[in-house]
Amino acid sequence: MNKLDPHTLFSIFEQGDEEVYKEHNQEDVLNNPFVLMNMVTRGLENYELMCALYIRNYPKEFIRVEPTIKLKYYTKLYGYLLRINIDSIEDIYAIGDSYERNNAQTGLQTLLDYFEFKEEYEKCGVLVKYIQVLVLEEVKKLIK
Repeated sequence: MNKLDPHTLFSIFEQGDEEVYKEHNQEDVLNNPFVLMNMVTRGLENYELMCALYIRNYPKEFIRVEPTIKLKYYTKLYGYLLRINIDSIEDIYAIGDSYERNNAQTGLQTLLDYFEFKEEYEKCGVLVKYIQVLVLEEVKKLIK
């Protein structure tokens, strides 16, 4: 049986959406906050699905390499978030207006919980800002 390599196991997702957009000459879309947030939320969903498949097929091997894979993968997803301009409130609020708001909040909370566990508090601080902006927009809508 082949050994599971934590550095290449999820490599199919490392290129992910970015490569597809570039392949179709749609690189400008990669600056769209909706696209970036969707890449984060969908990436988290894909990660859970892939974990389930590997745990079912290679339980002992996957449990051993999963922490390394998760750190690498979640860090990549966090990088997509950094490309959303938090200072451009319109962009963040627009994400909050979308039907994906709950997915975005859940995804951000998942990343926050993980990086809190890993004691990567700088990342936590950034994630909290995004969560606060989305929650603030939701509260404003309830007041109106």
